[in-house]
Amino acid sequence: MGCFDSVEEFVKRYGVVGYIRRFELPVETVESASQVAGADPSDIVKTIIVSYGSEYAAIIVPGNCRVDLKKVSQVLGVGKVRLARPNEIRELTGFDVGGVSPLSECTRRNTKVVLDTRVLAKSFIWCGGGDRYSLAYVSVRSLVEVLNPLVADVSLE
Repeated sequence: MGCFDSVEEFVKRYGVVGYIRRFELPVETVESASQVAGADPSDIVKTIIVSYGSEYAAIIVPGNCRVDLKKVSQVLGVGKVRLARPNEIRELTGFDVGGVSPLSECTRRNTKVVLDTRVLAKSFIWCGGGDRYSLAYVSVRSLVEVLNPLVADVSLE
């Protein structure tokens, strides 16, 4: 099921409002992304891939929050959810851990996308840009229109 789709191609294809920025320093954690981009951690989102049975979901939460796997399992209506392994993430999304982006046909097609309700409080957010040195700054409205996510409270502060 290998997949690859560049964030740049996805943004152009769907007319996502925003841009991609490449940095000289890695931005693979919220802390490093916050420092390098000069953004508050709450303005950065993490895309966490989880597995449930033979299915996967991309959980998008603010950088200052953690994914609550119990809430995720309730929202998905399943008994147990686990974090996906790095090899599963790469196979599903085409991205390595630290560079996962919701802005990808692979993520959109191969996972159920769940957006934490806290993200809707923002107009624009920084998200993974497809590798450990890139971030995308995008309109939350655009993100919702393109991904059509399930919106739910799935995080802990």
